[in-house]
Amino acid sequence: MSKKMKNLQNNWKAFLLNEGQVPDISVWIQSLRENISLLKPKSMRESKRIELMKHQLNEIRRASNRLQKENKMLQEENQTLKEQKNNNKE
Repeated sequence: MSKKMKNLQNNWKAFLLNEGQVPDISVWIQSLRENISLLKPKSMRESKRIELMKHQLNEIRRASNRLQKENKMLQEENQTLKEQKNNNKE
């Protein structure tokens, strides 16, 4: 089997195994940041729009980080309450 074919087969297998997984929001944000950085403005107006997009993306990243921290805290609190409920039943 050729090297290209083997590489394609490995990539396909990895894709199938990860099919049900949704990437973390930070992956989406990073991808958007990279795509925005590839834009080449042709006018001052486009340049300002790109700067605005970068700023908005940073705000989205910060809000996402806050929500992820809050979500983790609530999950831990929920787990603690479940454990307390199970201990009270026993």
